[in-house]
Amino acid sequence: MTPTVTVDLARLDANISRYGGRAAEAGVALRAHVKGHRSPEIAARQVAAGAVGVAVHSAAEAMAYLEVGVTDVAVAWPWRDPWRWTRFAQLARHCAVTVHVDHPEAVAGLGAAAEAHGVELGVRIEVDTGLHRVGVDPDAAGELAATVARTHGVRLAGVTGYVGLTDAAAARDRAELGRRQARLLVSVAERIRAAGSPCPTVSVGGTPTLPGALDVAGVTEVCAGAYALLDGGFARLGECDPEAVAITVTTTVTGNDGRVLRTDADALLAGADQTWMSGVVMTAPDGAPVSPASVSVGDELRVLPGHVCPVVARRPLLHVLDSGEPVARWQALVRPDRA
Repeated sequence: MTPTVTVDLARLDANISRYGGRAAEAGVALRAHVKGHRSPEIAARQVAAGAVGVAVHSAAEAMAYLEVGVTDVAVAWPWRDPWRWTRFAQLARHCAVTVHVDHPEAVAGLGAAAEAHGVELGVRIEVDTGLHRVGVDPDAAGELAATVARTHGVRLAGVTGYVGLTDAAAARDRAELGRRQARLLVSVAERIRAAGSPCPTVSVGGTPTLPGALDVAGVTEVCAGAYALLDGGFARLGECDPEAVAITVTTTVTGNDGRVLRTDADALLAGADQTWMSGVVMTAPDGAPVSPASVSVGDELRVLPGHVCPVVARRPLLHVLDSGEPVARWQALVRPDRA
């Protein structure tokens, strides 16, 4: 048998409501990053529940979200490839577009592309919050903001940053990590404003650090990707109950040596772990925990993937269940701007 990736509607909607409620209670906007589910149908439910828009990595995928009513798109990666800037300007003919930036060349290129296409692009300064992967040093953000102010075709929409959980210690400290990240971004925004530039948005990224970020005054938006579906990593962390996870992989046991199970989903799940916690949550179809000693070859199991993002990217056909009955099939999207 081929393993099936399923989405439970009741759990999906409950997650969307719960996290949306947290943000609303704090008076903070919630933006849905689509990297977790890659599904226009799920994004439409998130926006209908109050999300201000979506975050994407490419203009090509963004067009599919416009078709389901999304009108506000953030390109949540500071691309420096000149050919992309035209794509983002073209996208801005159809919706509000904000692009993350971390280099003056990108600001200049986006401004030129926007002017050539008769649009204006918002830009958010991506701040390095400690991962040292992308983003400007916090002390250099003011200089980049001044560059934006001098550049036609773009306007400064705010600052943003993301901090991932790199290990188990960071995962345990996730709330405080979110607070530190948020305080840093708020301080950067305050310095930019003090220098004379508007900086309306302070957007903090990440689902596991979201509760901490919501504690910090001055945060105006949280951007989260995994909150709609969740995954086994969040369940093992204690961030949610296993029954809250809306995505599961239905698989069949193909081998059992009494200690380690082999299933027909092993290839799909290989390496699909959180960076801070490996492994999946494996249960019987009724949700009861299982151990290798309790199952036999041929048994069907329900697996909560450790990390939702790679599983959806590898197996993008989502089988949608309502009260256990199939009601739809959603095709998740993997659309780079240049194949």
